[in-house]
Parts: sequence; structure tokens; C-alpha cells
Amino acid sequence: MRKEVVALQESISDLAREAVLLLNDPTGVYQMNFSLETFTEKELRDFFKAAISDLCDDLADETTDKLKKHLIRMSEFLSALRIDERLRLLLAMKKVLLKKLASMTFYTTPTAIRISQILDECMVEMAYHYEIELMKSETTDMLVADEIADELYRTRKKLEKQKRFITSLIENSPDAIALLDSKRRVTLWNQAATELLGYKQVQMVGKSLDKITLEEGDLRSILRESEKKGKLFGAELTLKTQDERHLPVSISVSTIDASSEREPHFVVVMRDASELRKMRDQVIDAERLSAMAKIAGAVAHEVRNPLNSLLLNLDLLEDELLPHASAKTQQQLLILREEIEKLNDIVSNYLSLSRLNKTDFALVNILSIIEHCIEKSEANYALMRKNVKFKRCYAEHADSLFALIDERQFSRVFVNLFQNAVESSLPNVPCEIEVALYQENSSAVIEVRDNGEGLDDETLEKIFTPFYSTKSGGTGLGLYIVREIMQAHRGDVEIKNRSDARGAVARLTLPLAEKALPEIIT
Repeated sequence: MRKEVVALQESISDLAREAVLLLNDPTGVYQMNFSLETFTEKELRDFFKAAISDLCDDLADETTDKLKKHLIRMSEFLSALRIDERLRLLLAMKKVLLKKLASMTFYTTPTAIRISQILDECMVEMAYHYEIELMKSETTDMLVADEIADELYRTRKKLEKQKRFITSLIENSPDAIALLDSKRRVTLWNQAATELLGYKQVQMVGKSLDKITLEEGDLRSILRESEKKGKLFGAELTLKTQDERHLPVSISVSTIDASSEREPHFVVVMRDASELRKMRDQVIDAERLSAMAKIAGAVAHEVRNPLNSLLLNLDLLEDELLPHASAKTQQQLLILREEIEKLNDIVSNYLSLSRLNKTDFALVNILSIIEHCIEKSEANYALMRKNVKFKRCYAEHADSLFALIDERQFSRVFVNLFQNAVESSLPNVPCEIEVALYQENSSAVIEVRDNGEGLDDETLEKIFTPFYSTKSGGTGLGLYIVREIMQAHRGDVEIKNRSDARGAVARLTLPLAEKALPEIIT
């Protein structure tokens, strides 16, 4: 081999080593992003095809002066080399660069990895550009040809393996992943995305993700922000699922290939944000309830005294007028009592809301407190001339069940449940309320059943949500307070439609005294 070739080989090896050092030294003045800042991918490909002079014209960064001088000096030699000599030099550079990569034992920079990928791609392309010329050349060095063929084969296999590995990573990721082009069209859709949203890959590839985005423009603004910053984490979006549900998702986006010569593509990672949004809403509700409870408690306390005075005077008025009152007067007195009782219930609920964290437990016979609440409710409904019948369904030995109970709060549970049963009763049908008490393992179970109109799916889903009410003028706090009181007693409440008849059933579970005592005191 001519001396010039040997010298050039040494020069290009030095250049390769120096280039990698310059480009990857985090403390050096030549630090740059190899694929995005100074070089474009096309320029790198041209460089490895020996079009060095074209690349030199495009270099403008002042920090690359030293590298530019090396390239200009090399370009003077390359134009005079035979094809096999050029390929030999390119292989030498590749080996030097790969040796540099291999020396990065503990940390390989993203830039270095990208250099390796581009080298592999260029070696594959060389097969198509140089193979014919190489075979026709009279000066072909068969050893070089064999070496190149082996290198190309290894490179192809390596690229295929990398592609399979990356595809497998994406497909088997537990996160839903979609790859979008610059028009927001899906080019890749993994199995987790299908499980999250219901759409199969064949349904989504080639389609715009806008098609399943609930709010028009939200996706575009997220992608624009990602393109500007390179990546974006934790953005929120609501997507339409295959079964027409509206699913809140948390989206993280990375922008790739955002160079001057390529339109950007986007890797979109989606996660179900339903629970996150639910928890956030619960925190907001809790803060709102806490603030409201303080105000409502103070107001309700001030209203309670004049309200009691109204009820007392109404009792006296009824005693005096009812025996001789006309039907119209009796009806007016009845309406007055109903409205005062309704106001009294509202005040009582707000007072209960303000006292949820103020419990005074005592060992109480469960049956006795149930009976007290039923008898009081029977008397009130009789005064209001409501046709309400209570049916007691107590198990044997139900009178021996005791629990740690705050009597005032626990009574409110039954007042609210009985009131719900009465309000859900059907027109011209007597309201029947069954109350059952029995033991199940170490808990007492109380069931309140009605014969009303039952509950639809939406109401069942939101029934314990504060301020949710299907009744005109309702506060939406009654059943929320029931649940909070039961949880304060280490118990639980479940409400569902009856399976044996029309109506609904509220099932309360309450730990018996032996189990509840140490937990509540602790």
C-alpha cells in the first residue's frame, strides 16, 4: 500500500479518536450534540460516503475550527483514493469509534450511542453504493472485500436485532404507547394501549389521535409544548374509549427527529388517571366540606333554638285548634309541620357534619337505639299524617348485641335512612320500611329496606358523593353523613336495589363491642 494511504489511515484514525473526544467530553470547549446541533443525520451519512468537502462547507460553529481543519486536509487525499482504499479507511474509522464506545464501561452517552447507530446504518448503505464498483475494480483487494462483506453482514444482523428488541420493548411495555407522526397520525400502537382504550392496532394505525380526543385542540397544544421543550410529562387529556366512555389519562410526550430536515415524530405514553382525578376531587371536596362544616355548624346552632321554639308553639297551636279546626286549617297546620320538620332535618344534617370529628363512644345495646329511632320516627310521621309502616325483622338474641356507639351520631344514621325511604315511596302506595338486625361473624348487620322506586345506575354510583341529590331542594349530605358516621364507628354502609322486591336496601355493618373496643380507643 502506498505511503500516502498508510499516512491517511493514521490521520483518519487520529481524527476519529479526536472527534469522539471533542464531541463527548462534557468539560471541553467542543461539547455539542453530534446529531442535532452541528451535524445533521444527512451530513453524517455524506461524510461516511466520503463527501467530505460538502460537509466542510456546512460547518459554521466556531468551536469546530480544529475539527474542520482536519476534515479539509483529509478531503484533499480522499478524492485520489481507489474505492477499496476509501472503504478500508471508513472501516478504520468505524473500528476506532467502536473501540471508543467499548471503553465507556460505566457510562455511555446518548451522543455516543447515536454515533454508533449512524455508523451501522451507513455501513448498510455502502453495500448498495459501492458493491458493483468494488466487484468491477481490477485492483480489488479480495481480503478487503471479504472484510467488508463480513462487516456488512454483522451490521445488518445487529440492526435487525436492535429493531426486534426495541419493538419487543414497546409491545410488552405495561404502559400504553403510541407513536405519532407530525400530522398526529398513529404509526405504532402497542397492546397496553389496546387494553387501556379498547382500540386495536389495525383500527388506530394511520388514524389521527384527534379522533378519540374529547376536547379539540388539547392534543395539539400538548404536542406543540413537547416539540418546544423536547419532552413533556404529566399532561392531562380525556380520551374516548371503544365503548364510548370518557377516560382521563396522564400523558407524557417525547419529541424525536425534530431536526431542520425532518418533521417531528412523537412518542406518547398514556396512563389511566381516573384514580388520580378521583383522589384530587376527593381532596377538593374534603377541603370544601371542612370549610363549610365550620360555617354551617355555627349557623345551624343559631337556627336550632328559634326552630325548637317554632315546633313548641306549633304543638300548642295544634292542641288548641285541631279539635275544632276546619279541613283547610288542618291541612295548613300539617303543611306548616312538614316544612318545619324539613328545615329541622337540614339543620340537623349540618350540625352532624360539623360534629363528625367529635365522637363520644359508649357501650350501647344496638337494638335499643334502633327501637328508639323507630318509635320517634313513627310519632313524627303520625303527626305529619304520613302513611308509613315499620316492620321489625330481628334475629333471635338480637337484643344481646352491643357496640361502642356515639348515640347522637348513630341516631342520625337512621333518621336519614328512614327519610330517604319515605321520600322514595311511590304515589298512592303506603311506605313500608323493614328494619332487620342480626349477627354475622364478629359484626352486627342492620338492614333498612323500603318498597320505593329503587335507584338508577348513576344514582348508585354517586350516592355517597357530597352535595349530590336527586331531590328538589335536597342538600346532598344525608347519605354522605351516614357513610362518614359508619366509618367513624369502624363500620361500613352499602346501598343497592333489592333483589327480592321493588325498592332499595341499606346494609350497615358494625363491629361488636369485643372487636370495636381496642380499635376505637386506640
